[in-house]
Amino acid sequence: MSVPLNIKLKIKFSLENGYSNRQSVIVQKGKSESLTHIILKLFAFLYFYKSNQELIIEPRFRYRRFKPDLIAFKNPEIPQEMNSDIDIWIECKKVKISKLKKLARYLPTSKIYWFHLNHNITRKMKPILDSKNVELVEVRMRRKDQTRLENSLLNHSPIWNVKQYEPSQVIISTLNNEINVEFQVINSLSSVG
Repeated sequence: MSVPLNIKLKIKFSLENGYSNRQSVIVQKGKSESLTHIILKLFAFLYFYKSNQELIIEPRFRYRRFKPDLIAFKNPEIPQEMNSDIDIWIECKKVKISKLKKLARYLPTSKIYWFHLNHNITRKMKPILDSKNVELVEVRMRRKDQTRLENSLLNHSPIWNVKQYEPSQVIISTLNNEINVEFQVINSLSSVG
């Protein structure tokens, strides 16, 4: 039985260009939420790390009864409860296709990302693949590495060392393990401004 859990993850970025940074990220695991879902949220956060986006993980924000896993606003000075100017909306793991279709229609100037793990594309997703403002990002990782990351999150104050970062790949070390994570974009937002 799953129980709520606060995870304070320390992420240390040691990048090839000599740039180094430390950041603490706090996520809360809900009763019905899996550690895989938490990991995908953290990967989405890492994916946008160099883009200077001010992503909010697990925001207390709803739009038309929908709640994102992560969100970024176009004008971060406006309090989030008053801001309807959404720049990036991120969904992780299981998402209904109907939800993605509605978000694409309701938020035509926003960029909507769906992060999923080793997922097969089905015919039902064709309208999403053709959408101009939705991008599907497949996270590729071995099952053994996923288990290692899940176990690391259950430790007290876990630390992920991001040793290498590229837009399509991140190498993370936890304790004695080095884990390679690849991001593959299934379709592109290149036509979105």
